[in-house]
Amino acid sequence: MKNKSLDIKNVFHVAQKEFADLVSGSLFLTLIATYTLIIFVFSWRSVHLGEHTGSEFTLMSGFSGVTGVTRQIGWFSPLIGIALGFDTIIKERKSGSLNVLLTHPVFRDNIIAGKMLGIMGILMTVIIFSTIVPVGTILIFSGIHMSETELLRITAFIVFNFLYVLIFAEVAILLSTVANDAEDSLVYNVIIWLSICIVSGSIIIATASIVTGQSDPYELASKIITISPLHHYSEISVGEIDLSWGGINNEPVIEGVFDTRFTLFQWFNEFWSNLLFLIIAPLLLFILSFLTFLRRDISTG
Repeated sequence: MKNKSLDIKNVFHVAQKEFADLVSGSLFLTLIATYTLIIFVFSWRSVHLGEHTGSEFTLMSGFSGVTGVTRQIGWFSPLIGIALGFDTIIKERKSGSLNVLLTHPVFRDNIIAGKMLGIMGILMTVIIFSTIVPVGTILIFSGIHMSETELLRITAFIVFNFLYVLIFAEVAILLSTVANDAEDSLVYNVIIWLSICIVSGSIIIATASIVTGQSDPYELASKIITISPLHHYSEISVGEIDLSWGGINNEPVIEGVFDTRFTLFQWFNEFWSNLLFLIIAPLLLFILSFLTFLRRDISTG
């Protein structure tokens, strides 16, 4: 029982160190500043465009629809997860600090669990902050007020946005474990981000067209797209199959969590499988990263 308690203490110690190292990193701080600026600009744009659509502008419409910021959040928030995880193992291995840690009563499982916990902590902090930015911008520039129902839906959005970005963070951790250099890990992660968040729809439609010989292979493409985290984020958020560039179009009955015509219970009943994917995927990636790190040679490269 004493050893178990010591392990937990070590996990939290590693998590605190990881949190402190990340928040002081210049790359991460630059990315956060850039991401915040992007979300602010698109939030202001949603107010400006929304007030000229002819329909009533609300906080929910500021997030959803053509003028909302949900698409931009879905595109750029994964970069935060990548920035947190792409070199988390490599930098420790290159500096030799992993070997130093292992000379103390800190085991491999403590290290990887602590690093993941630290990344999850700062990721949740960033997600909350980056959600407050568009909420505050929309409320200030539009002059509208937020209701309790809207606050509840924004909270739900924070939770599944966290799970969505966590997928990319854990992919980054996994690649950081197997890659030899931080540059290689970063390149791999950026390619994955571009493939999933920016051009996945175009790639899938082109692939489905080649396979079926049809110019509009909607049925096959809509099945292939279900392997994409962006698809599940898209459906839960705004009810659309895909938010990537040149993606698959559809006309949803429930336009995601921001559609106040339906209750949250109806929303959950419609999109529970998407939410389940966003829960299971990070869990499987956590297990895979955990096992890979335990078996990996972590001697100084």
